[in-house]
Amino acid sequence: MRSTVRRLDFSARLTSRCLSSAFATSTETTRTLKQSMTALVRLVHPDVLASTHPELSKANAEALAHLQGTLDHVRRARELPGAKVRRLTFYVRDAGAAESADDVRAVPFTLRTTGGDCRNVVRRDLGSLFASVGIEREFEWDDGDWRTTRTAEEEAEERRRRNEHAETSREYGEPEVAQAYREQTGARVSTREQSKDVHEAIKVLDPLFEGIAAVAWLRDASENADEGERKRLVMYEAIPHLVREGWNLKGETMEAIWRGERDEKILLDGLDGGSALAVLSILKHAKNLERLYGPPPARK
Repeated sequence: MRSTVRRLDFSARLTSRCLSSAFATSTETTRTLKQSMTALVRLVHPDVLASTHPELSKANAEALAHLQGTLDHVRRARELPGAKVRRLTFYVRDAGAAESADDVRAVPFTLRTTGGDCRNVVRRDLGSLFASVGIEREFEWDDGDWRTTRTAEEEAEERRRRNEHAETSREYGEPEVAQAYREQTGARVSTREQSKDVHEAIKVLDPLFEGIAAVAWLRDASENADEGERKRLVMYEAIPHLVREGWNLKGETMEAIWRGERDEKILLDGLDGGSALAVLSILKHAKNLERLYGPPPARK
């Protein structure tokens, strides 16, 4: 019974956090920024970690104050935010994790403002943060956000791009996180050619890397249709897409991680720097999942 409960808990968590952000085409109304920020506050509010990790609670308070302060300034002030790059770190305890020394993970976050109308830059940065903590990446600006600079023409253009993006997603079924990476770094750009963007790309693709790691715990379609379909999406669509983009995610390396291999020297052998970082990210998520749900089942 206990293993069944753990399986159900894992399946629910995986569906809501690991893969939905990467693959699911939602039919629900997109959240507003206010709704997404409310969900974020629930996860990183200082009270969540105050009793067990007071120093991390303080760090969350400072990071949250800076983020909310920046958004409040954009909403209320009659001038655009100054040109700044602020690197923050939030600390989150994932749903179902036990309260122990290893139950909290760091989520680095970069908030960039350009001194101009940078709503799209801020949207990408916030979307990356939301996806990293298990919140839906996409959101709509609330009424009044960027009110001093938003024009009717800009709103119409944004609607056109959003509709075009949704149509492309339906037609090609391309993973959402991979689409975001393509938009950010440019179509068909190799990580070897754009090494300066590797670390940023790793952050953007992190939810997808978690979904790749989780394949080891997913059942085949014959046992569970939903998990089987998610497994197929990762193995036969997401990973091949990343390989086409220049990430050297070798089949034998992925299989080794899914079987339980954790030796970095073995897994990183022969990889370029960017691909090695991607494999390390997948390995990190595999270790986290292993701590929560035990070793991956033997692969057939």
